[in-house]
Amino acid sequence: MKRLVMAGLAALALMTAQARALTGPHVDPKAPCFRYPAVDMDGDGVFDRIDHCVNTPKGCVVDQYGCETDSDHDGVCDGLDQCPDTPPHTVVDSHGCPGGAHRVPTPQTPPTPAPPPAPEPARPRSEMERQLVETGSIRLENIYFETASSRLLPESEAALREAGETLERYPELRIEVQGHTDTRGWARYNKRLSETRAEAVRSFLLQYFKLKPENYIARGYGEMRPETEERNEEEMLRNRRVVLKVLNPEALPKGVKVEKENKK
Repeated sequence: MKRLVMAGLAALALMTAQARALTGPHVDPKAPCFRYPAVDMDGDGVFDRIDHCVNTPKGCVVDQYGCETDSDHDGVCDGLDQCPDTPPHTVVDSHGCPGGAHRVPTPQTPPTPAPPPAPEPARPRSEMERQLVETGSIRLENIYFETASSRLLPESEAALREAGETLERYPELRIEVQGHTDTRGWARYNKRLSETRAEAVRSFLLQYFKLKPENYIARGYGEMRPETEERNEEEMLRNRRVVLKVLNPEALPKGVKVEKENKK
């Protein structure tokens, strides 16, 4: 009786082991005997029981019998072939690419961004500034002196302040402050008067605005450069003037037109 019990327990243990084997990772459910081990030596997914090609290289695509496929027939199996559409009879390298030119992944580089648009030149803030950048000079209007004197009258201050504020925006300009007179009186006297008046304007600009003194010179031309023929009082008034002339037009914004001065 004891032997029968022991035999029954052994049979039960064997059945339990077989049941566990059926659910393990190495079970071939289609094997003719459930105790047959499920072996796949080349790791291609086809059990050795039916694998006709037991030494398939790692990574190759195989058919139902465990043999590698080669869709373009170049001798390199699918799965390892980096050039899967090679024309027939083409000599290929170990990667399946003609002439050894196997495909190496090219790192993706971001596209070069387009350069930002060039900034537009700053628009002149005033008519006086427009005159400066377009012609290279400022003809000061409404500048008044005491008769036969270089003393500036109070009504000149508005135009002088506008000129100073404009010039502060272009600190590298070199400026010639020009004084001009009409033809009345002696030429020598007119030249001297134009010099002192030009110096008075220069002194005002340097006193009240942040300008470089070494960049500003005063020069009197007297009646040597008239603008009109002085056929009436209005034309004579036009000749009595102060001009701020740029001596280094290359320091002005690029692309501006600078009028050339006619020297006599």
